[in-house]
Amino acid sequence: MKMLVQGLHLEITPAIDEYCRAKLGKACSHIDPREIREVNVRCSARGGEDSRGGHEHKTEVTVLMTRGTTLHADEAAENLYATIDSCADIVARAIRKHKEKHSGKGARHASHGGAKEAIIGADDSDDGDDVPPAA
Repeated sequence: MKMLVQGLHLEITPAIDEYCRAKLGKACSHIDPREIREVNVRCSARGGEDSRGGHEHKTEVTVLMTRGTTLHADEAAENLYATIDSCADIVARAIRKHKEKHSGKGARHASHGGAKEAIIGADDSDDGDDVPPAA
């Protein structure tokens, strides 16, 4: 799985890079790695001592799947590590939802066809009792 960690107005230190890879790698581990083409992480910072607003960190995560599906999560808070944690949780939920939606259960499951055919076969038996009795 290819993971790209970028910083906007923020230097990505090896600690931040390792933390992103650990958290998002664990979130993406619930699905086959061949289904994930790329994970883009963009961390940004704005504000500071000289600005009117408070100091804010924002993390945006985009997961590109091989079948064309794109999962997106973004979060803003004062702590960069908290935003990474929150985005990892959002991505994990989105992956779980995607996996459940595309799993082979329900009518497409192989065991459901046999029971349906048995019921239809029982209804097709014709023993000649369809004629109502004469009055």
